[in-house]
Amino acid sequence: MKKLKVLLDELVKKYETSDFIKNDPIQFPHRYTNKQDIEISGLIASALAYGKREMFIKKLEYIHSILGDSPHDFCMNFNKQKCAEYFSNFRYRFNCGEDIIFLLEKLNRIYKNHCSLDDVLLNNLQSESISAKQATKLLSELLCSQINSKSYCYLFPNPLANSACKRLNLFLKWMVRKSPVDLGIWQSIKAKDLIIPLDVHVAKVSRNLGLTTRKANDWQTAEEITARLREFDADDPVKYDYALFDIGIEKIVL
Repeated sequence: MKKLKVLLDELVKKYETSDFIKNDPIQFPHRYTNKQDIEISGLIASALAYGKREMFIKKLEYIHSILGDSPHDFCMNFNKQKCAEYFSNFRYRFNCGEDIIFLLEKLNRIYKNHCSLDDVLLNNLQSESISAKQATKLLSELLCSQINSKSYCYLFPNPLANSACKRLNLFLKWMVRKSPVDLGIWQSIKAKDLIIPLDVHVAKVSRNLGLTTRKANDWQTAEEITARLREFDADDPVKYDYALFDIGIEKIVL
């Protein structure tokens, strides 16, 4: 395991650089400096980060062209009729324009009652910080409450259903970790409490490396992999996401 740690640490140094940003959905929240703008952009970018990268990047470009210089201002001044015009022809795999409108309207209500999504989580603190499972549960319930749409709720799964919640965990990683790539603007969660964003690439590589023996790509598997990664870095286990992801994407032979 010591050799594996050395290898993964080397790969983190190789891949976790600012050059990573330009081809990744994290490029979108990096366009902003205001906390609320970063949150909203990051939430939307992570929620649609499934399927072929070049396809969802294209869709995210369109959404951000509508959101303009301040996604927060756009949400605070939400106009359903205008949004219907903007997104009437929007389609991406399981989602349609109505789902984007649902989300923007939901964010309008959230930000009228809270300064930020980070504050929503801070208000639920029972100790120094909350766990990733608590955070993903709270965010899922907050974003999906009173919306009866399977395609919309697909964007924000609940860990209580044993979903790996890959995209919500990706969003949390972006918001919590401070690195050349991640934005590190939240206080409600500690980096040590994050869970690996588990996609098919990370899952396959993790099994090949012996980080998990579980076959399902679910919450339990994500927790098991993260627990093993904490043996390498107890304070920042999900930093290895970059190494595991790129090993899978580039099909590096170990």
